[in-house]
Amino acid sequence: MQNIDPIIRPEMAEDALEIKLITAKIFGPGMRARAAYYLREGVPHEMRLSFVAELGGEIIGSVRLTCFMWGDNTALMLGPLGVLPQYKGQGVGRSLMFKAINEAKSNVADGGPPIVMLVGDLDYYKPFGFSRIEADKILLPRPADPQRVLKCELVDGVANQFQGAATRL
Repeated sequence: MQNIDPIIRPEMAEDALEIKLITAKIFGPGMRARAAYYLREGVPHEMRLSFVAELGGEIIGSVRLTCFMWGDNTALMLGPLGVLPQYKGQGVGRSLMFKAINEAKSNVADGGPPIVMLVGDLDYYKPFGFSRIEADKILLPRPADPQRVLKCELVDGVANQFQGAATRL
């Protein structure tokens, strides 16, 4: 498949229902049982760090960042990142990821959290700067495969300051 060129734009409040429907379609009802979902549940995501991919006026994907507490420090959780199945493998997810991570890096200068965490596939997320979190560095509120618990330092070396339980903000 070849890459398509959607418009990547900030999420707006009026996108919420469409994003909810897309996310439910992609991840299904099982996503509510995941540790990442638990940390995001009931916590407003960071609108200035959340984006949609739009093609022909239709939202075809989205990415959100949400603050949470990691021990005594505030961190960002990336997710969900979702792209409609018919557009997978065409660069949409990559475009959303690069935009979200670059904006999160810019936000650090304004006092934003200096690290992003997610639960996902290292092979996919490594090009965006993610690496595994050592199992003893984070305690998630629900089970997750430790091989899939990843971090992206927005400031070099900052991960050393993060340790402890992951809790809702």
